[in-house]
Amino acid sequence: METTVRFIERISRTAQVKSYRFTRPPGFSFQAGQYVIVGLGHEGMLVHPLSFSNGPQQDFLEFTKRMTGSAYSQYLEGLYPGDEVIVKGPSGEFSMTGIPNDIVCLAAGIGIAPIRSMLVDSASRHDRRRITLLYGNADDDDVPFADELEKLPLPGFRVVHVLRRFLGKMQAYQGEINAKVIRSELPEDLQDATFLISGPPGMVREMEEQLALLGVSSSRIRVERFLGYT
Repeated sequence: METTVRFIERISRTAQVKSYRFTRPPGFSFQAGQYVIVGLGHEGMLVHPLSFSNGPQQDFLEFTKRMTGSAYSQYLEGLYPGDEVIVKGPSGEFSMTGIPNDIVCLAAGIGIAPIRSMLVDSASRHDRRRITLLYGNADDDDVPFADELEKLPLPGFRVVHVLRRFLGKMQAYQGEINAKVIRSELPEDLQDATFLISGPPGMVREMEEQLALLGVSSSRIRVERFLGYT
C-alpha cells in the first residue's frame, strides 16, 4: 500500500540519532517491528526502508534514524511541519507475536528502532513476559532512548548496556555483546528463551554465531538486518 503522510516534528535522541513523526492516515495499521519504504523528494525519488519506532496503538507514525550526512538524511533534516512524504508498506515479519516464553533482544545502534516499537506495544498490552534487552552502542552519549528504556512500564523488562567506549555515565559492560555477556546475564534462560536480533548484517551474523556457541537453536532466533545507513 502506498500513501502520503505529513511531517509533524523531529525529536533528537542523541547527537546523531533523530526520530521523525508523521501523521497517521485513517485506517493505516501496522504490527510492532515492521517497516515501510519512505520516499522523499520529487515523486519520492529518494527511498529508504525505515522501521517504526513507535507502537501501533499511537496516533502518529515515527521512524528513528542515524543522521549520516547523506542526501536522504539531509532531506529529512530539511523537512518542515506539513511537508509530505510517501510511505509504501508496511512490510516485515520481525515481531514478538506468538512467543509464549521469555524473550531476549540483542540490538545494536539504530537496530533499537523495531525493538522499541515492540516494547512500547508490549507496555500498552501490560505484557507479563520476561523481556531482556542487551543493547550495544558506541559510548554512553550515543544510546538512543536510554532514559525511556529505564522507565518503561513493563514489570518483566530489564535493559543491559554494552558499550565499546565506556565514559562512566551508566552501568554497562565494556566491549561488544558476546557469548560471555549473554551467559552472564541469562544463566537460566538460554534454553527456553526466544532471541530477537536487530542491527547491521555483520552484527546479526556475529550474534547468530555467538548464540550457536551457547547451544541456542536457530528455530529460537528471529532477525532484522539493517542494510544501510543512507
